[in-house]
Amino acid sequence: MWPKLVLNLAKLKHNTEVIAGMVGQAGGTVFGVTKVVGGDPRCARAMLAGGASGIADSRLENIRRLRGAGIDAPILLLRSPALSEVGEVVRLADFSLVSDRTVLKALDREAALAGVVHRIIIMTDLGEGREGVAPQDLPDLAAFARGLINLKLVGIGTNFACLNKAWPSVAKLKALVGLYQKVDDGSMAYLSGSNSSSLHLLLNGQWRPPLLAINHWRVGESIFLGWDLVTKSPLPGCYQDVCRLELEVIEARREVVRMRPAARILLAGGTEEIGCGRVSPVDPAIKITGVSSDHLVAFIEGEHTIEVGSSLAFSLDYQALLAAANSTYVKVEYKDRLS
Repeated sequence: MWPKLVLNLAKLKHNTEVIAGMVGQAGGTVFGVTKVVGGDPRCARAMLAGGASGIADSRLENIRRLRGAGIDAPILLLRSPALSEVGEVVRLADFSLVSDRTVLKALDREAALAGVVHRIIIMTDLGEGREGVAPQDLPDLAAFARGLINLKLVGIGTNFACLNKAWPSVAKLKALVGLYQKVDDGSMAYLSGSNSSSLHLLLNGQWRPPLLAINHWRVGESIFLGWDLVTKSPLPGCYQDVCRLELEVIEARREVVRMRPAARILLAGGTEEIGCGRVSPVDPAIKITGVSSDHLVAFIEGEHTIEVGSSLAFSLDYQALLAAANSTYVKVEYKDRLS
């Protein structure tokens, strides 16, 4: 029965509604990012019901799972397609984020074979050091993409805060808008310059012209965790308990500490379930003292009712959620009520 990851779909829908509403007031639309839960179709449906205009995922396997479950909303492949998978990409995904000529040519060839026109967003790097063509090379790559008859260039984009914690800034986003204006021929519908990290600027009143031209947001972490990615503080109106990890107690050793009763608690779950992420006990009286591959060790002072066979609930950061949701050792349970 345990370890168990409990996903509250009603709260996920609610958080999507709140964030999509914030973004909508700024003239943008949200694509809900499902990669943290392995492309879970139930989560995708909750996000779409909450106002997401589409779904984004970085794994083709996840997109295959979404399509197999009947998700027919627009889907964006977040990671540039590998050459070994471009044939399936043009059949499963509506959009791709691309920044390489070889990949563009391969997508164009496979789109011709499939009899479709595949839409692309070209990524540029504004300091994150992950994917993206250099800004000075963007006009040439855009012109090259426009010359491929089975692809349609529908926008440009950039990424922040995923690799080197290069946070978005007004200056960087103004530069992105300038690049967009330089390469737009009137046919590009998307300026995809925002992920969860940009909500910090929006909340703090910094999302003003020309940033209002950025109209496509890729949001996952803030929807699932309900927090400002920069400060880790709660987003107004959002739930922070969409996701909870429950672990079973396999040892509860009674002790006396500072003349008071206490217990050392051993739980069945470790880095096999949470990876390099961090979890925090929902009960603030419980303190984690160590984690190994198979065990989590915690401590609690005072009287308590924790016994072997009971379970304890933990909140998760993004990396822990990513590991737990995709672990073969963790059972997923769904709730569909706000309580």
